[in-house]
Amino acid sequence: MTRYGGLDDGEFGLTAVMFDPPGGAFLVARVEGVPDPVGGVGVRRVAEGVGEVRRLWVDPAWRAHGIGRELTAVLEGEARGLGLSALILATGDRQPEAVALYEATGWERLHFDADGAPLPIWHIRFSKVIA
Repeated sequence: MTRYGGLDDGEFGLTAVMFDPPGGAFLVARVEGVPDPVGGVGVRRVAEGVGEVRRLWVDPAWRAHGIGRELTAVLEGEARGLGLSALILATGDRQPEAVALYEATGWERLHFDADGAPLPIWHIRFSKVIA
């Protein structure tokens, strides 16, 4: 929230149940000997065969250790297990680390929304086929 100053309308409707199997999954990254989680990420089904990735985070003290990359790789496997064949996600221009991660791990940047309208420069969307 500190990068954007608050939640947008799409965030207020999210509930933990949306990430429960069989329609979703939420992963928590832990490091042996460290009591608190160091990262997490969720996926939820939003259409037939399509999942939306939400809430990827890595504790700032643990960034640059490959945790985000590992979380997304494991999440893709979980998503396949849920019967998903494609993933989508959104991020913003204030998260260059996230953009770099997605670009480095084979995500395709989308420049148009589902209706074909150009996305604003600050609204960054990605998709990835995982089947």
